[in-house]
Amino acid sequence: MKKNDFVQIKGMDLKELAGKDKDLKKEIADLTLDKNMKKLKDLKIIAKKKKDRAQVLTVIKQKELLKQLESIVGNSAKDQKNELRQAQQEQGKKVSKEEEISDKRKEKTSS
Repeated sequence: MKKNDFVQIKGMDLKELAGKDKDLKKEIADLTLDKNMKKLKDLKIIAKKKKDRAQVLTVIKQKELLKQLESIVGNSAKDQKNELRQAQQEQGKKVSKEEEISDKRKEKTSS
């Protein structure tokens, strides 16, 4: 896999990456079959495809972990905002309507 291909893979979403993984897995199986039937002359192709698949799986795992981390951080940020709002209300300060609207918009876009 060339560097440009790897950059493209990083830009794919999880569904596309899963499809790419499935395709590479099938290619590896086909190449292994060809190797066993003595049809394959360049055996390095199998190793290259396995490396490509490993890179795709790595990117998938990174994206999944990033998604989990964002949800954890997002939840803690929401909790902090709610605690701040409650503290302000307890002190007699009103939370402006504009802040509430902007918070709701941010929550919608992050979901």
